[in-house]
Amino acid sequence: MIPDSSIFRMHSMGKPASSWCTQATRGTVGRPKHSLGVHCYMGMTYWGVTTLKLVTNTHKLAQKYINPKTKRAFTGVGSKEYNDVLQQHLIPEGKRLFHQAGMRADKWKLQKDNGLAHTTKENMQRISDKSSH
Repeated sequence: MIPDSSIFRMHSMGKPASSWCTQATRGTVGRPKHSLGVHCYMGMTYWGVTTLKLVTNTHKLAQKYINPKTKRAFTGVGSKEYNDVLQQHLIPEGKRLFHQAGMRADKWKLQKDNGLAHTTKENMQRISDKSSH
């Protein structure tokens, strides 16, 4: 299974916006300083996809992950949150998808990129032990 995250924004941030009118009739609209957005994780396989899991950086989502150094909420997904996403969402959803496809729960791999939160020792262990949880 290949998991990944993405942020979907209500307004483009710094990129040219598309327009449904001609150049001559186009009005000028300022860009918002902060755009509403949804940050989510999802896993995909040949046999289907997981449900979406909303994470830090989602508009109006209560932030429960605090950076111990700054005592403030993380502005992106940290190691602890990614571990929780693995344990509580991606691994169970992966097991469900592969079980529905007739595969054993321990016969699939979780592929990841090298994001900082993904490569901590604890999260690497969680990924390799996925079938025992």
